[in-house]
Amino acid sequence: MTHFAERHFRSLVLTIWLLTSAFLALMSKSAIIDMNVGDPDDALRIVQVRDWLAGQSWWDVTQYRMNWPDGGPMHWSRLVDIPIAVAILLLRPMLGQYGAEQAAAAIIPLLTYGVVIGFYAAAVRRVWGALPACVAAMSFFLILPAIVQLLPMRIDHHGWQLALFCAGLWALFDPRQSLKSAAILGFAMALWIEISVEGLPFSIILLGILALRWLLPSWRNTAPMAAPLDGGGPLLAAITALAVGLVLLFGITENLSAARNYCDGLSPFHLATASAIAAVMAAGMALIRWKIIPAHIWVKLAICAVAALAGVATLLSIAPQCAGDAFATLDPLVRHYWFDRGAEGLPLWKLSAQHTAQPVAGLIAGLVACIWLWRGNSAQPMPVKISLTLLFLGTALVGSFVSRTIVYALLVGNLLIAPLVVSLFAQSELRSGLIPRLGLKLAAIALLLSAFIGQNLAVVGQAKASNPSSAQIAKQKAFLKAARWCQSPAAARMLNQMPAAHIMAPLDSSPSILLFTPHRVVATGHHRNAAAMADVIRTFTGDAQQAATILRARRIDTLLTCDGSFELENYIERNPHGFMAHLQKGDRPAWLIPQPDIGPFHIFKIDWSRK
Repeated sequence: MTHFAERHFRSLVLTIWLLTSAFLALMSKSAIIDMNVGDPDDALRIVQVRDWLAGQSWWDVTQYRMNWPDGGPMHWSRLVDIPIAVAILLLRPMLGQYGAEQAAAAIIPLLTYGVVIGFYAAAVRRVWGALPACVAAMSFFLILPAIVQLLPMRIDHHGWQLALFCAGLWALFDPRQSLKSAAILGFAMALWIEISVEGLPFSIILLGILALRWLLPSWRNTAPMAAPLDGGGPLLAAITALAVGLVLLFGITENLSAARNYCDGLSPFHLATASAIAAVMAAGMALIRWKIIPAHIWVKLAICAVAALAGVATLLSIAPQCAGDAFATLDPLVRHYWFDRGAEGLPLWKLSAQHTAQPVAGLIAGLVACIWLWRGNSAQPMPVKISLTLLFLGTALVGSFVSRTIVYALLVGNLLIAPLVVSLFAQSELRSGLIPRLGLKLAAIALLLSAFIGQNLAVVGQAKASNPSSAQIAKQKAFLKAARWCQSPAAARMLNQMPAAHIMAPLDSSPSILLFTPHRVVATGHHRNAAAMADVIRTFTGDAQQAATILRARRIDTLLTCDGSFELENYIERNPHGFMAHLQKGDRPAWLIPQPDIGPFHIFKIDWSRK
């Protein structure tokens, strides 16, 4: 089996990708037909690409039908727009604009999935060989936080982040530790940071492992291309590629004349910080190479420490506000009602068992595999064991603080689980009794299905703990049905019955309005437009006078609500005497004129002459 996997590795990985992609496409059939994109980010991504193809500048990612007349500032990279735009341009002559957008939204995530699975399988092969790599490629499909980002219609940047992380893994485990692979790693991290600064801590982890290879002579590969600069060639190549890559990508994607230091996106301070670190490391390695200072571990540690201090000093001198939480300056009202309501940005320990069951179960399985790596596996050399352990623990630590990033720890955990599964199946064939053989196979399957097992246990436990009445269950089902109708593309399209309007709508309804209608909205759930987001929240949670002040200042002519909005339900629950709570009871001010409902939406026209 091992020989077969080595011989046909590429064909096997390609087959795995094609079969799983076909299954994902079939599973997403209704979403593709209805143009039901994954979430608000995916909807806004299509709108951003559409506006770009319609003539909006490459340098300008402002959404001008939001926060009128200034527009809503976005922080997304144009690089992610390129494959979507290319697909639309190629398909538009055959399918028209809407059909091309629909097809692109279905195809691009699956192509991204192919890039992810290709790099991931190749990385695992470099560590464990072809058979565990094929197992890892198959079991990747079971890592739900990863696969959900690669479903058809999920066209935002999260899939590309997974691809760049896997590219970094592939480069890190190059057995030759070549300068080329190190440079690829550095540039992949630069691309990731340009797409999302979420890549920063993971870049530090990967570069930290390269630094350990330089610090510890026993880690140095003796291949001819691997040991210039006293073994620090790969580390310097990676850091230089990162710094140069950031500068190039910033020049390509950002309007230099309007460059500002944003904490949530690639900014000048990132370039300066990376350049300062690279300069110090290059100088220190040059001094070692010229034998001005000794190549002692403590000297190398001092060079790394000075480089880190130079980076921190640069950051604090240019953008001290970005030294901590990227959302530290977010309006407290927006943080309270919007940011803290979403699970993905919160630490794991602040989430319910329903949200943590899958990742925690996956982490436990990864920890079991990590223990096996040290206690039951003698094939891997010590440097590889330490690298894998640091990768797993480091990514798990980052993911514990920002729950949406736990997916990277699960990918590393799966990389550790795959060879253990192969080992357990091989050992089972050596056992004489049926029960031992079956037990080892079941243990291997349990490791692969750990996320599903954890989730099911959490659901059963929650059901027993809450023990809802039949009336509560019926009420919950009715609301979920209303929520699906409220968020459906079909409902949003029905708003085209109205003449183009300037609408005050909930944050969670506004992306679909922008995608499927010509109407303008105040804000969506995108934090650079925080002032407008705060106005939406204040309108629905404050009193009628405050709502009137905001609506008049923003020249709103239409107000929209929906009975299936989780967001509006949250406003009502937290503010039972607020404007939205009164509207739900039918208590409305004279200037708010009800119109016939459109689908699930309640429409109100504003007439200030009645105030």
